[in-house]
Amino acid sequence: MLPQFYRFVLANNSGQTITFNNDGRINVKQTCWIIDPATGKITYTQLADDDLGFIAGSSIVNGAELIGDVEINNTANLYLGAQIQLEVTHDEGAAIVAGNGGFTLFLSGGDATGELPTDATGYGSAAAAGLDPVGTMPCDPNVVDDEVMRSNVWEW
Repeated sequence: MLPQFYRFVLANNSGQTITFNNDGRINVKQTCWIIDPATGKITYTQLADDDLGFIAGSSIVNGAELIGDVEINNTANLYLGAQIQLEVTHDEGAAIVAGNGGFTLFLSGGDATGELPTDATGYGSAAAAGLDPVGTMPCDPNVVDDEVMRSNVWEW
C-alpha cells in the first residue's frame, strides 16, 4: 500500500556513470490506482513522469544514489497502489558489461511531509535506512550509447 507521503531513490550499481549532458536520462513512470467508492471498480490514474531531479549538469556514478526531488503527497487522492516502471538512457558510448548489476529503485515513505527517511540528517543510503525496494532493473548487455533501458512494470 502506498504511504501518505513518498519519494523515490535510485541506486546505480550498473558499473557505469550516467550523465545528463551526454544524453543520459532517468525517468520513473507511475500509474496509481484506487477503488472507486461509487462503482467498486479499480480506477487508474497516470501521474506525471518523475525525472528524480536528474537535470542538466547532473551525473550519477556507479555506487551512488539519486534521491528524488519531488515528495509525492498521497493524502488527497488516497491511492492504494501503483504500477511503476523505470527508464534509464545509457550514455557512455560503449556497451554495458553483462553482469555489472543494475539500477534499484527504492521508495522512501512516511506519514508526515518532510519526515521521510531520506529527510533525516543521518540518512546514509537506501540499504542502510532499510528502504523498501520497488524493483531492480538489470543492465542489458545489448544496450549501446543513447539507448533506453526499461524495467518490467513493478506492482507496489
